[in-house]
Amino acid sequence: MSNVKNYAEALFSLSEELGKSESVLLDVSTARDSLSENPDYLKLADTPVVSVPEKLSLIDSAFSSLDESVVSLMKILCEKHSVHLFSDIAKEYVSLYNESRGIFSAEVISAEPLAETQQNKLKEKLEKITGKTIVIKNTVDKSVLGGIKLRYMGRELDGTLKGRLNAIENAFKNTIL
Repeated sequence: MSNVKNYAEALFSLSEELGKSESVLLDVSTARDSLSENPDYLKLADTPVVSVPEKLSLIDSAFSSLDESVVSLMKILCEKHSVHLFSDIAKEYVSLYNESRGIFSAEVISAEPLAETQQNKLKEKLEKITGKTIVIKNTVDKSVLGGIKLRYMGRELDGTLKGRLNAIENAFKNTIL
């Protein structure tokens, strides 16, 4: 995993130095999404069966609109048959970018997608509590039954119906009759 971190740190340092970290952030996300939507392309980029020059040419044509540093990183990974690491590198880059700008993510897990107004209210409340800029990611998990589970800045708050039922079950198990 240290290679992932090293690649992400190198890309982030370069983009900061060139004053392009925000556009690189968008391009890294675009490339990550493209690769995850096309797993066959990812396999092709990592296979030793296809020659490296052919794969590099494919990267040039598929990602020509992206920042040169992102494309170069993809080519380096291609030469090492490690394009499969790009998603993790992108995730690490986003973390470095957010950390450098005081942006923190919060994951809200709910049985149904939260309405935009609910997400905005939660975001405002968390920003007021933490004094940080918060980005909300809503994950839908039908097993929570109702309520929400909130994960942010190393904390987890469980206000789900499933969590409450588990607490009641544990209380009964620990009751001595």
